[in-house]
Amino acid sequence: MTQKYFGVMTVNVTGVELLIVNLKTHKSLEKVTKEINLGDDVYRQHPVKFESVSKIVEALTGFIQILHDYGVENYQLWGSQALSQAINADFMADQFFLHTGIEVRWLSMSDEVYYRNQNVSLELEKDNHIVYLVGITSGNTSVTRYDSGKFVTSTNFALGPIKIAEDLQSLRQSAPNSISVLNDYIDSKLKDFDIGSLVNVVTKEDSQIILLGTSPIKNVVTHYIKEELEPAFSISVFNDLVDDIVDASDQYLTDQLQVNEDAVPLILPELLLIRRIIQLTSAKQISFSDSGIVDGIVNDEEVALGFSKHDFTKQMITMATNLANHYDVEPVHRDLVTKFALHLFNQLKPLHTLGKRERVLLEIASILHDVGNYIGVHSHYLHSEYIIKNSDIIGLSSEELEIIAAIAKYHSATTPSEDLSHFNQISAENRRLISKLAAILRLADALDDDRQQKIQKISVSIKSQSVVISAYSNANLAYENWIFNSKSQFFQETYGLKAVLKQRGVK
Repeated sequence: MTQKYFGVMTVNVTGVELLIVNLKTHKSLEKVTKEINLGDDVYRQHPVKFESVSKIVEALTGFIQILHDYGVENYQLWGSQALSQAINADFMADQFFLHTGIEVRWLSMSDEVYYRNQNVSLELEKDNHIVYLVGITSGNTSVTRYDSGKFVTSTNFALGPIKIAEDLQSLRQSAPNSISVLNDYIDSKLKDFDIGSLVNVVTKEDSQIILLGTSPIKNVVTHYIKEELEPAFSISVFNDLVDDIVDASDQYLTDQLQVNEDAVPLILPELLLIRRIIQLTSAKQISFSDSGIVDGIVNDEEVALGFSKHDFTKQMITMATNLANHYDVEPVHRDLVTKFALHLFNQLKPLHTLGKRERVLLEIASILHDVGNYIGVHSHYLHSEYIIKNSDIIGLSSEELEIIAAIAKYHSATTPSEDLSHFNQISAENRRLISKLAAILRLADALDDDRQQKIQKISVSIKSQSVVISAYSNANLAYENWIFNSKSQFFQETYGLKAVLKQRGVK
């Protein structure tokens, strides 16, 4: 029975949370939250106080007791992206482990968006509208677009209410029209990012914004309109609220709109940020969702253990394809290499023994291996590595991005064995993974190195001393054989078998 139970603990700048669920029924058994303010330290670049760390440890210790009371053996601890940036994040992680025996898994910004969006994305599968999911945390904002229930793209902004609030306080002391200047400031930060694909086709009148993780704003709106919120309300109501709050006193916010005193400085900055996103997306309606990061983590665990068949990896593939298109990667070669790489991965499973997640990493590396050509053809593989490492792909951890970047780096001229000074800095486990996947990608890329698509189909046969790859083509493959022989040497180093290319005619 307890094998069906799963526990998630999260720690962020506002406190800690525990969720226990039955994975089979997707029903919550227990949910506990404890507010602990860490944001003041984190966003002012101060170490999180020892007293605050002790409070977190105390809360987590209590959570573990609850997990044990339920007989839960499968549980995880996750830390927010903002908290991972704390000056003493390593110290906090060490304290968590010493007192609880659990290692914290730090979320990237893309991780947070990926998990937070999941429940809502399932609800949108039958929706025929353009919908923007807007996730706002203390220091970051994400905008994710769905068209008729299908994921289109997602963009992250390093801008949140706490940073805006600090600047607003400064502006009010120096600028006569502080709100106007602040709006310009927000606009400039949003324009620093590639938001074009989010808004380039906004023509429908029924586009909508769904706000995630903004319960204080939801409470403000509820008290402002003095009635229970409809599933969606008009943008005009929201704009009226913002206009009224711009010159409102703190007492009005606390007495009339029931805003917690600590949250008062953050309300107007968050409202101004939301209003600018509304203008950028041309949305006509707005609504709220309580979907959170823990819900997405639970969904992932249900999929991993076979309790659910929902597949969210398609979003990662779409993001990778968007990135490839942005950097003008030639699509025919890209798609053919990806097709060959995945076929090789499937057929070579007895040799590499890797799983579904590793297959996704290979697919993304195949899609992105040539993005570096945008900077320059010479040493393009190094440029590819740089671009991938510095990109956001929803659902991928920072470590996974590093792995994909390394696979792309080693798909061409350089191999890990020729780059030991850098390669040896990677963990042994990841070195093995990178080598296995890079060796496959090198073979796949060699089959279309001249970009002429002479080979449209391959088959694979594993022999005792070799791996035979049959290429179906009636064209002259002299060049392909030459490149294949060169690139396949690393495959032999990695797998201990020689890769042999044989041509078969097509009737």
